Amino acid sequence: MVRFLASRLATVIGMALLATLAIFLIATIWDKDVLIYLSSLINSKLERGEEVSRTVRIAAYDMLRVTKRHTGKNGYQEIYDALFRLRSTTITTDIQSGGERETRGFGWIDSFRILTKQNKAGSRVMQGLEITLNDWTFRALVKDRRVLAINPAYFDLTGGRERRLYEIARKHVGRQAEWKVSLLLLAKKCGTMQRNLRRFKFDLKELAELDRLPDYQLSLINDHASPVAKAMEAGGMKGVRGAKRTPNEAVIVVFKPRVRGPAADVEAPQSPD
Repeated sequence: MVRFLASRLATVIGMALLATLAIFLIATIWDKDVLIYLSSLINSKLERGEEVSRTVRIAAYDMLRVTKRHTGKNGYQEIYDALFRLRSTTITTDIQSGGERETRGFGWIDSFRILTKQNKAGSRVMQGLEITLNDWTFRALVKDRRVLAINPAYFDLTGGRERRLYEIARKHVGRQAEWKVSLLLLAKKCGTMQRNLRRFKFDLKELAELDRLPDYQLSLINDHASPVAKAMEAGGMKGVRGAKRTPNEAVIVVFKPRVRGPAADVEAPQSPD
């Protein structure tokens, strides 16, 4: 639940505005479901040759159902909190031209409206949503068409790390037979701190055994040609081949595509790695 440090009610131009100062109001990978769903709707319209707008109107229930969320009170509260985090999280991009550099900042969404209706019990129930995407995301969808089809099973993934690994594989594997990445670089892409590498490697091994990542298979191998492995062998040590535990610097993570099924929803543009 979003925690608020302070709130005050002000009146500006005859309208009552609730100003809130929030702590830890940062969008999560679960909030990204909103962007994926909106992107899917926009892309579907583009495919049909219809006009699209940065502002999208949707039924809250439909989004909960498609993203496989609970359709009870908790599900609607999750949407409510997600919209606040997507609006408040600031993304920055740097654009360099010649000797000048421009830094831009924006939220994942520009604005949102929540329409509610009072039920028989007297409670307010979320009915519809009106969400306006930021210009960068909308341009990537409409003009650059920087979107990737995702497997509906993505919404079945219950771990944030699994979802992030799927996103990374979806972006980098492409039409290759496999994509290899060092454990250290993959950890960086997943936002894992150096001190947590041991746990990160353990989780990857577990996920490789479970083998439930949609569209891709994950495995870990030892890089015998790595500088660390060569240094160990040059020093008369067992080296990676015979070592009881492989050094993190000598571990390679391999992603291989499964047999592809029909494409489904469309993913919102990725933020830079």
